[in-house]
Amino acid sequence: MPKCRAIAALGGVWLLVAAACAPTASSPPAPPSSGQPPAQSAPDQLQPLIDAARQEGRVSMVWGSGIFGGAAGMRRLADGFNKLYGFNVEVAFTPGPPSTEVAAKTVLEHQAGRVTSVDVVLAPADQTISMLRAGALDTIDWGCAPNVRGTKSIAAGGVAVEVETLLSGITFNSNRVAGDAIPRSLQDLLKPEYRGRIAAPPYAPSFSELAAPEVWGKQRTLDYATRLSEQIGGLIRCNEDERLISGEFDILAPMCSHGRVLLKKAEGQPLDFVVASDSGITLPFYMSVPKNAAHPNAAKLWINYIVSREAQDLIYEFDAMDAEMAAGSKTAAFLTSMEAAGTKIHRAGMDFYQRNDAEDMNATLVEVQRILQKQ
Repeated sequence: MPKCRAIAALGGVWLLVAAACAPTASSPPAPPSSGQPPAQSAPDQLQPLIDAARQEGRVSMVWGSGIFGGAAGMRRLADGFNKLYGFNVEVAFTPGPPSTEVAAKTVLEHQAGRVTSVDVVLAPADQTISMLRAGALDTIDWGCAPNVRGTKSIAAGGVAVEVETLLSGITFNSNRVAGDAIPRSLQDLLKPEYRGRIAAPPYAPSFSELAAPEVWGKQRTLDYATRLSEQIGGLIRCNEDERLISGEFDILAPMCSHGRVLLKKAEGQPLDFVVASDSGITLPFYMSVPKNAAHPNAAKLWINYIVSREAQDLIYEFDAMDAEMAAGSKTAAFLTSMEAAGTKIHRAGMDFYQRNDAEDMNATLVEVQRILQKQ
């Protein structure tokens, strides 16, 4: 049986837990995704990590208030985290700035040799790659983490674990756009009948991924952005749903993610979305542990809990999204149905950014933003 070794320092203070165990060939079966999840208990091989995390007493995180149900959702996740491991570790969540700022700060703290402000970083692939290249993230052997090991959630050799997957696409007011009038591709948005009815986010989500050679490439992306700029009636942020609901605009494209749309639809609002058939893109978000984290053992246990089916079901309840690569993923089931219908899905994860030139993609994004903002 694989074991985790905990190394103690003088005075009995735990300084390091080495997850020195080989991954198994497959992940454990997931509990049912409907109804109440069965009671869980932590496997024996996690006990050294649990003991060390109990000594640490805390795990700290900072991300946007709209993620994972905000403070209320994090309280429920914290309860499940402590119940699973049988301890009472403080989950210190602070609603904060965008992940770009947290990632940049993590790099600066690493370069200065300081203990990082957070124990767990939540970021998309491009920002996680930047932290990885700066040497700011710990490479972890997840063999002792039963919810992580053996899954495709692990990225970059153990540096990151996928915890949520966003889908890009087209949001529309379902009272004003229905049936054959629904645009099914980004190319459809260039039709004359949509002129002036489309809003676009000023930050141009997903255009950097479109610019990758394996998707559209730079020139096609810039040409499309120029033509789209002639179609749009205004620029709005992705969270300005009321401007679609009111009918000020009929369509928002490209949307930032599908989860917000599904939550509004469940509330009875006239919103829906399609994954564009010519540009289906997934945008995974990852959790990582900084090298200079103050509470690295609790951080590893937190990530192991977050990819459990219990936590993933809670996240889906809060965000209408879960991790495509996690066992029993609802997002994965939806994507499978889309691919079966002929939509090509590009998964813009860590390996995508390692295959493509992120700097060139981001430079194209800046050009697209200027085009859409008519600068």
